[in-house]
Amino acid sequence: MARLILVALVTAALCVAPATAQPAMPFRVGQHGYTFEGRLPNGRPVRLNYLLFLPVTYGQDPTAKWPLLVFLHGSREVGSDLNRLRRSILPQIVEASPDFPFIVLSPQSPSQQYGWYPSLDAIRMLLDRLQGELAVDPDRVYLTGLSMGGYGAWALAMRDPDRFAAIVPVVGGYFYNPRQLCALSHKPIWIFAARRDRNVPLRESERVARALRACGGQPRYTVFEEADHDQGWRLAYTTTELFDWLLQQSRSAGGAMESRKDE
Repeated sequence: MARLILVALVTAALCVAPATAQPAMPFRVGQHGYTFEGRLPNGRPVRLNYLLFLPVTYGQDPTAKWPLLVFLHGSREVGSDLNRLRRSILPQIVEASPDFPFIVLSPQSPSQQYGWYPSLDAIRMLLDRLQGELAVDPDRVYLTGLSMGGYGAWALAMRDPDRFAAIVPVVGGYFYNPRQLCALSHKPIWIFAARRDRNVPLRESERVARALRACGGQPRYTVFEEADHDQGWRLAYTTTELFDWLLQQSRSAGGAMESRKDE
């Protein structure tokens, strides 16, 4: 009888174990599309499509920790078709550069209404999951976005100010809450703007930069004098030392970059 009870207990344990195990998500080297589904603390379900890029050497050194760059696209890539998102500039860059030295997360906003605001909590949940499942260096998580994504980058950074080591809003602005904005004053921030931008006027970036300085911040501020909106974001991501600069920033180092205005 005792032996039968023991066999029954072992059998029950074996049946329960697979149900409680957490299967690994099928992340692959290169850039691929995935869907995140979760439930917010208030019970509301969320669903978010995204591209995830892993460098070609990811996983070869099991002890290596990688910087993670979050990219928020502009209004043209809104929707549910990830092929539209692949046409945005940073997904294009990583497609052409298998050894790009970051893990890159590019979520897709399902709707242009209210911009990135309805997706901010879902992005935070997705980041929690990725940081738990991938070899991410928690001190080197960065945030950038262009146009609508520039506004989104400010909003996400203010919603989660302790997560990011540096923030790079590109040809975007923000209708900020001064108290929230001042929580970012110690962060390394590089703001890009275009003088001839008719989509997002230069003043949108200028007023956020001024407000940060009023809080004691020292944002780096680059204005492309002869560029319009599209030229502005292309120049920011392709002709500057942006990615090298990001790699120099670490949450553990603290402090803000020296303020400057580039011509």
